[in-house]
Amino acid sequence: MAWINLVRLTLNSGASINDEFQELLAVHVSFPASTDNDPVIEQLGDRPMIAEMEKVFFSDSATSLGHSYASLMSGPNGRRDLQDIVTLLRAEPSSRRAVVTLSGRGDGQVPCINVVQFLVRNRALHTVYFSRGQDAFQKFYADGLCVAKMARRVAVGLGLPAGIVEGFISSSHVYHRDRPAIDRFLANAAEFLPARQQNGVC
Repeated sequence: MAWINLVRLTLNSGASINDEFQELLAVHVSFPASTDNDPVIEQLGDRPMIAEMEKVFFSDSATSLGHSYASLMSGPNGRRDLQDIVTLLRAEPSSRRAVVTLSGRGDGQVPCINVVQFLVRNRALHTVYFSRGQDAFQKFYADGLCVAKMARRVAVGLGLPAGIVEGFISSSHVYHRDRPAIDRFLANAAEFLPARQQNGVC
């Protein structure tokens, strides 16, 4: 639902930039970390895109997307496997320092997702991420699945429920070239929306 709503919001409330894309600034998103068998993604998501994004986040293998985040991640003690996050939160459950950063290599390229923070609150793991920009239609849901997988890995290590993932997207955008595919996506997505949203009320 977060995917559908983000695409609709970006398309309807965003501004056209350079006749190339529609952009909405400073968008907040929220979705459960337990994302397995999500009916919207199962029916409307692109399986190859999901598989490639998994490699981007969790493998050093070459990807069709041309980049990898796995080697760019760094936890509070410099680890890439989230173990330093788990160790810190076991020792200090209320810590605000359980943060993974994703930094570029100094070649002008910057990851789309830049910071992921893990907070133990109310006996559950709360995950918050910042993204400099996300393609709301093509990539947001695949990124979201990977951040949710990170959250579940940390939650399992702590023996806690995975809770909610919240994100702040600086530039949520959709490309004009994708408009026919977006229109088909939104038409097919209508069956998943409550009646009020289908009628444009919400």
